Amino acid sequence: MHILLFTPYFNQPRGNATTSRRIIHFLQEAGIQTSVFPYGEKDLWYLPQTDVVHILHATRFVQWLGETGYQLKKPYLVTMGGTDINVDLQTKRGADVISLLEGAEFLTVFTDDAFQKISELDLNWAKKTVKIPQAVWTPWKVEESPDYSIPTILLPAGLRPVKDVLHPLPALDQLVEKFPRLAFTILGASLDQQVYQQVKQACASRPWMHYAGVVPFDVMTQWYNTSNIVLNTSISEGQSLAIMEAMSIGRPVVARKNPANESLIIHRETGWLYEKQDEFIKAITEIMTDPTLRQRVIHQAKVWAGEHASPALEVQRYIELYHQMSR
Repeated sequence: MHILLFTPYFNQPRGNATTSRRIIHFLQEAGIQTSVFPYGEKDLWYLPQTDVVHILHATRFVQWLGETGYQLKKPYLVTMGGTDINVDLQTKRGADVISLLEGAEFLTVFTDDAFQKISELDLNWAKKTVKIPQAVWTPWKVEESPDYSIPTILLPAGLRPVKDVLHPLPALDQLVEKFPRLAFTILGASLDQQVYQQVKQACASRPWMHYAGVVPFDVMTQWYNTSNIVLNTSISEGQSLAIMEAMSIGRPVVARKNPANESLIIHRETGWLYEKQDEFIKAITEIMTDPTLRQRVIHQAKVWAGEHASPALEVQRYIELYHQMSR
């Protein structure tokens, strides 16, 4: 069996690229022949004949179809993450998107919340929707126990409004009075010029805040080694790989409350969830000043990741769908 994976990105360090690289790696480990076509990148890629097509991100793929006139001639499934379900499909359900989803053999989503949103959009779509949570793949060697004498806070996120990377600044401005050597670093592609300018301005007035730009997945080791807290500030999410990576390598996570983040984190058991600035301050303070709680949460998060985020299991569930589609 030969699978063609359409992904928005493969070479660029974006979430879809990490997802597609992980799926392809473990499909090939399972003996499945796999090809990839990153339709959101400008390089020319070869489009082979395959048995089954797997598409990441419905609305972006529909846009590419409209621009190229490409026609799907093989059975296909569509995996939908955060932006297409939480934003695009709420406002952009054109005939082309409806046609793509109705023609799919299966739709797959990461979370119960995403499944519920599909059900609200169309009950017939829900009947062929399968929940396959994202897995986590961390092929790095990361130090087991970083220094917790000062907060070194990492926020891996592309600069775009939905990621809301400046959301914790009021709380961080207060925390730096308690922890004067605090460091806060944002990593990710500049995807929105207005957000980028806002981040630059915020960094210019705060010597403890830095924007480090794009960091490829393969060399994230340095950043996880030098950080002792990982943040997620997104207004909405599909399922954050950065959170899952941090949990699996033993870095405590402080994440903004949204349904996807709540599907990964139980507050003060596998991480910290916050809505208000004072809750954020309390979470950071607990991590820095309560080593017993910190170690318990870190341990429980690693156990959760090991039990629920296996890439081999994730890929096996996709393979089961591929076999049903190719009969």
